[in-house]
Amino acid sequence: MLDLFYRLCGFDQLRAKFSLAESGEDEGPVCNLSLISQYPAVFVDQYVSVITANLLADSGFSRQFFSSYLYALHRRGESEYEDAEDPFPKGRIPFLTVHQAKGLEFPVVVLGNLAKNTKVPQPIECIVEPLLKRNGEPLDRTAEFDALRMFYVALSRAKNLLVLAHYRGSGAHVNQPFKDMLDGDFLRIPQLDVSTVPEARLDREDLPKNYSYTGDYLMYRKCSRQYMVFRKYDFVTARSQVLMFGNLVHRTMDDLHQLLIAQRSQG
Repeated sequence: MLDLFYRLCGFDQLRAKFSLAESGEDEGPVCNLSLISQYPAVFVDQYVSVITANLLADSGFSRQFFSSYLYALHRRGESEYEDAEDPFPKGRIPFLTVHQAKGLEFPVVVLGNLAKNTKVPQPIECIVEPLLKRNGEPLDRTAEFDALRMFYVALSRAKNLLVLAHYRGSGAHVNQPFKDMLDGDFLRIPQLDVSTVPEARLDREDLPKNYSYTGDYLMYRKCSRQYMVFRKYDFVTARSQVLMFGNLVHRTMDDLHQLLIAQRSQG
């Protein structure tokens, strides 16, 4: 299954996606292909290791792989590609809540919702607040301060350009400070000169935190694109034992080295 998957990746249309990721223009398609590579890998491990003639007879493979396995994944609702070290692939537009964007910065930020509902203090809060005996925010203004903190985070995420949505019409609700600002002398998108916006500069990527001679250096020396596919985007290898053996040798040698250092210090 994985051999067929990588043969399909050799077609011009898919091969062009790898070139986009290698140049840093657009990583989205390759991230999706990485996620797709995991599906036949699980199918091979749990159902069929080799496609045989008996499996192809009477549409047995189609029923098992498409009608059963892939349909189960569809019903399950698989998630998108995730990378803890690089959560936002280049060339993609992330859609985040304000809380998810906390601590992050982007060249351009579009704030699509300028409203936050103010809640009345709960009865339990009114009972507990006098017992705390501390000088803090007035209970009747807590919702106001919460809105201030949330919008401060939202407005401070942009590096070069911040776009605020200007809703009009019945049912549109905007917090009063934004309403006063947007109704005044505020620059509209048709009036914006894009050439005045500073050019976005991407941060440089760090090297992998852990790398080995056999699993990283030799693999990169053999083929830089293969290293990018398997080590950076976590594609499942059709010959996984080769990469696993390199990492196993590296970790075993490192464990022996640490053991010798420990024995030397004890002696």
